[in-house]
Amino acid sequence: MNNTLNIVKIILLSVIAVALVIILILLLNGKFNIKGFTLYEKTELVYEETYTENVENLKVLTTSNDVVIEEKETDSINVKVYDRKDAKPTSKVENNTLIIENKKEGTIGFSFGINGSSKIVISVPKNKEYNLDIEGTSSDVYSLINLKDVTITTKSGDIDLKDSINTLIKTTSGDIKVENVSKSLNATATSGDITTGEIAGKLTLNTTSGDVSIKKLNLTNNSSIKVTSGDIVIGKTNDIYFDAHVTSGDIKINNNSRKADVELKIKTTSGDITVNN
Repeated sequence: MNNTLNIVKIILLSVIAVALVIILILLLNGKFNIKGFTLYEKTELVYEETYTENVENLKVLTTSNDVVIEEKETDSINVKVYDRKDAKPTSKVENNTLIIENKKEGTIGFSFGINGSSKIVISVPKNKEYNLDIEGTSSDVYSLINLKDVTITTKSGDIDLKDSINTLIKTTSGDIKVENVSKSLNATATSGDITTGEIAGKLTLNTTSGDVSIKKLNLTNNSSIKVTSGDIVIGKTNDIYFDAHVTSGDIKINNNSRKADVELKIKTTSGDITVNN
């Protein structure tokens, strides 16, 4: 009886293995696609467009595409999309806004893939600043240019920005890195570290699980940093009163001016607070 049962198990496992191999081959050839079980093809350049119109705003709506913004020696804006062959990206200019869209249909279940580098690359003229608005899912954002007003909302993705004036960032899962912000930074990460250069004006940071590291502060408005689990490290600052609280951790502030006009509220549930001003 046991021998018969083992033989049946071996036959069933062999059939399943053969079926999986066949499905894998079909997926690799792009001939088979199961909802919730998708093997992506390798990406390639599927879209390119150049614009000579006056553009002041960049707006990107994307799913599973990294977004790269770079400067080049050009008088026009160039858009390239690297994705699967079946991708259908679009772009247009309306009211001085370049709108780029490349969304994909969601799947239920899970997917895995050999998907190369799925990304949108925006090349803009040097020494020109733009407003930036990005809504992305599973999208990293890399901006190598100076920006004015920035709004980025992503579900799972790292964000790396150069200089900006006003910046609003919300990411569900991913690290946030901002070099310098001259007026206001408001950043929220459910799970991820937040790292900045110099922040001036007003600061509002929130992260559920992650560390906060700030190189320099020059605040002119009351501000706040709130971390559920993570350390907070701040470098040089202007004259600020630090209202700091920790539930489990240590507080070390070199210079805390109680008579300062500007207050920075800092709170972490589990972690250390260090100000090296």
